[in-house]
Amino acid sequence: MTAYSPASALGWLDLDPAASERVATLLRSLEEPDTLDELGLATVRDAFSAKLNPGTSTIQTRLRYFIFLPWIFGRLEDRRVEAGDFARRLRANEARLIDCLRHLGSGNGVIGFSAGRNLKRMPSAIYWGGLGSWGLRRLDLSIAEYGRRAAALGRQRPERDDDNEATAPATAMWASLPPPPDDFLEADLTFDLTRDEALLLVDHIRRHRPCSLPAFCSARPSPAGQAGFPWEVPTGGMPDRLVELLRHARCFSELTLGPQLVYNVLLARKARAEFGWDTGEVEERQLGRLEDWAQLLEGRLGELRAWAEDLPGFWHAVGVAGISGATTEFLNFVIRAGVDDPGGFAEDRQVHERIARREIQLKSKRARLGNRAALETWSGLPGGGQLSYRWRITRNYLAEIARALGIDEAPVIHEPTAVPTPGVAAGRAAAR
Repeated sequence: MTAYSPASALGWLDLDPAASERVATLLRSLEEPDTLDELGLATVRDAFSAKLNPGTSTIQTRLRYFIFLPWIFGRLEDRRVEAGDFARRLRANEARLIDCLRHLGSGNGVIGFSAGRNLKRMPSAIYWGGLGSWGLRRLDLSIAEYGRRAAALGRQRPERDDDNEATAPATAMWASLPPPPDDFLEADLTFDLTRDEALLLVDHIRRHRPCSLPAFCSARPSPAGQAGFPWEVPTGGMPDRLVELLRHARCFSELTLGPQLVYNVLLARKARAEFGWDTGEVEERQLGRLEDWAQLLEGRLGELRAWAEDLPGFWHAVGVAGISGATTEFLNFVIRAGVDDPGGFAEDRQVHERIARREIQLKSKRARLGNRAALETWSGLPGGGQLSYRWRITRNYLAEIARALGIDEAPVIHEPTAVPTPGVAAGRAAAR
């Protein structure tokens, strides 16, 4: 077996705390589940995720962290923790939060359940952006900047005139929340939102992100929670702009599923040809999914073709600067190939060539379709899937809101854990 080790490196100049926080967010996103992006779909996917489900992240787990964390930060402000001690005290408080949630058991969304106090990425880092997006965090600061100013923010008082009358209120870092229990971080906690907490979160989402799925669906969490994809949510009363975003997101999601499945087929065939691995089961399953995909497209072909005829309008809706010409050209090609011949897409030689070229363009020597050593590191798991733009996270949050308001008893839905395909594992063992 040929050893293969990537030689990539990433460096940056830490010029200011905001830049440091952005880089940290980027690095965290590379470790998130569902971010396998062999064909360069992530920029578009993440743009629509941010528009449709702002404040969410694929590594968030439970909604009540949006309440727990401001409580923790408020305690640190009240105790006027100085800058030099802020990071340590914050970590200690978050470690105590893990301890107070551990009784809930594994698989219930406790961040750090296994790692405990050794957790590298604390909940504050995971939820910081969402706290700002939903208006619970009022000042646009990184965690590092906030740590340097927390003590002063805790002492901040309203501006007053010569008669000691308040002329302008002090800008607090955190929105007003229901108070924490007296034994907060001293006794067991649960993820069950109180009614007041749920209403506060709904109010903030609606005020700060009015044209979003969480804002629209929080008024009707029960029917929305039954939708497998965001475009299956009943649209009665939905803002026109949100309806249009969903149309673009749906068409892109459906048409880019095919190229991902073809990529898996090409990997399976190449691994069998190069190494003699038993990848027949992977190939067969992916071809079966491609048949289902072709039927999906056939059922919506009129709308999909009309959408594909106005791709400049789609790229305008994406609204992301810096998407390369190579990315738009590749995506335009596979989209048009899909609507032109859904049934023939899976075995279209030109499609195969463009997909292989795209991976090489993106990953150079790490491209499995272009480099034998890189292919040998493949686990045998088919990757990719239809894009849902963080809908699973939003749907779970809606279920939690519904339960808190006594609307629904629907369970929180968790993502299944992927397991290797037995045929591939056996085939690789036999080949070696």
